Amino acid sequence: MRGATDPASAAEGAPSAAPFDAGELDDLASFDMDAVRGYLPATDPVVRLPPAYDAWERIAASLPALLSAEKLGKALERMPLLPLDRLEDVGQARRGLLLVSMLASAHVWGGSEPATVLPRSVAVPLWELSERHGLPPTLVHATMTLWNFRRLEDDAGITLSNLAILQLFHGGMDEHWFFRIAVAMDAACAPAIQAIVQARRACADGRVEEVARALDVMTAALNDIRELLARMPEQCDPYIFYRRLRRFLSGWPEPGVIYAGVDDTPRRFGGSSGAQSPLLQLFDAILGVSPSDGVRSFLLKMRVSMLPGHRRFLEVVERGPSLRRFVRQHAPSHPALCDAHDACVNALVRVREVHAEITVRYILRESDEKQAQGTGGSSLVEFLNEMCDATRRRAVGAEPSRTACA
Repeated sequence: MRGATDPASAAEGAPSAAPFDAGELDDLASFDMDAVRGYLPATDPVVRLPPAYDAWERIAASLPALLSAEKLGKALERMPLLPLDRLEDVGQARRGLLLVSMLASAHVWGGSEPATVLPRSVAVPLWELSERHGLPPTLVHATMTLWNFRRLEDDAGITLSNLAILQLFHGGMDEHWFFRIAVAMDAACAPAIQAIVQARRACADGRVEEVARALDVMTAALNDIRELLARMPEQCDPYIFYRRLRRFLSGWPEPGVIYAGVDDTPRRFGGSSGAQSPLLQLFDAILGVSPSDGVRSFLLKMRVSMLPGHRRFLEVVERGPSLRRFVRQHAPSHPALCDAHDACVNALVRVREVHAEITVRYILRESDEKQAQGTGGSSLVEFLNEMCDATRRRAVGAEPSRTACA
């Protein structure tokens, strides 16, 4: 389209080599983050677009029925190409991107064979809105999770029991629960984000007790995240996830998909993967978890699908002085600091162990492939085992007890 370039082509995901300045972390809004909600938007996502975009809203609302009847393609071919100038603010633009990216994924994967061309009515706004947000033109974690919820009670918090998901593919309890868990995990991470900012500042200034308190908050958040993740089997059946939902999160098949109205070259982009969430990468950044170059390269590639502000926040946190070195230097005189650090490392290991158990149950056991691939394209067994081992190595005292991740 008019000399189009890949919206994410300029962002390789590699951290900047700029020197660390703790003051950079003070203004979370500059990273598209919130002091209370963390990675989730400061205000609840827009529930419905203005009447000018009723065509998008109508088809999105009918998505389960259209998929079931295999009539989505015809509906999208009839849908008009809508201009974007009536999206009045960032909240509406985010909802617009959520809708068209879901319609695109549903179109590609909704039939008996993957579609190879996105209709112009979807391809053009998907490309342009993705470019506006610094994201690849496909379904990603930010659109499907961070911008896809509402609270059941406006005066209550963003908790699992108070969440509903705005847009789904087939609908149903299993799909709804899957995304509710994801949103609740991001909400549970919010206190840790503030604690990580405090830890970075206190570490730079040599304030031992403040670092220890921040580590305690991080550990509590990780425990909450683990407990939420462990609840996935309560209402999301592995068979339903693998057979009905997972394909919509898988990105484009080889050799790619043509974006009609953009250009005639097939483009291949990955789908919505948990590895695109900045949540665990943030704990890796502060704790200095360092996997092999291959795994590190994969994780950096996943950052291209994060919001630009979230990528930058990770980079700034990574540039800070080594927290582990700080703990080792002060451990002889402050053994409680060492205990707090290793409790946090252990909590991250436990999250990864639960994640591995969920992955084995929901993907490996449901797949006919001996070496199943994650939605982000990594070898699941190798990736999960390596991340568990790399996390365990960050302990200053005794390494956390070892159990097989996958």
